[in-house]
Amino acid sequence: MINLLTLQYQHIKESRAVVFRYLRDEVKLDILKNVEAFNHKSIVYMLVHVANTYIAWAGNFALSMQKPYYEENEFGTLEQLQVMFEEVNQVMEQFISKYAEDPGSAVKGYKWADKYIETDAYGIFTHVITHEFHHKGQLMTMSRLLGHVPPDTDVMRF
Repeated sequence: MINLLTLQYQHIKESRAVVFRYLRDEVKLDILKNVEAFNHKSIVYMLVHVANTYIAWAGNFALSMQKPYYEENEFGTLEQLQVMFEEVNQVMEQFISKYAEDPGSAVKGYKWADKYIETDAYGIFTHVITHEFHHKGQLMTMSRLLGHVPPDTDVMRF
């Protein structure tokens, strides 16, 4: 039987693939353009921010990885961003492998030097995937402001 976390994350990756196809085929180099309505941030910035959130919560907090964060200026191409998300996928595979049997298991510790956090693995999983979808919506709006028409990128697409 397939685990629920595995199944959910597979849906996330499929939706993300739609985003990357759209960015590759339609948005192209506009991924580098700053969008005034989004505090002069770019689509690249938004994707790096999403990846760093996975690293921060699933990798560094829940798995104690001590992985460095990505910097926006490291990425000039969509292919580089896709490699970044392959690394995110590897972190999530490890996270799911550790917590799949008991996603309600406690995850505790210091996230920042002075901020002690107690949650569970499913809370972290939910946070990182909903965070991605929140920013994916912003990303689609950014692309629209740059003159493109985004596709349906929901998990359930018809």
